[in-house]
Amino acid sequence: MNVKSDLTIPKPAKESTGIAKSLTLWMLILAFLTGVVGAFVPSFNMAGYTTFLKGFAPLYISLIASIGANSAVKKYKES
Repeated sequence: MNVKSDLTIPKPAKESTGIAKSLTLWMLILAFLTGVVGAFVPSFNMAGYTTFLKGFAPLYISLIASIGANSAVKKYKES
């Protein structure tokens, strides 16, 4: 009598990162890399780039605050 058991232990679900968090982090990485590369390229208008960053600062700040608030709420619910 040969009995074959097909029991498997389910793997825990992988914690996924939200699309908003990923998008925000990629935007910040792209802005940082653009600034780093632009600092070494003589034809890059760094003054214009900093003006651009200052104009979009409220957007970046709100997105980063949203990530932090979401993390705080998640940790509060877990405890």
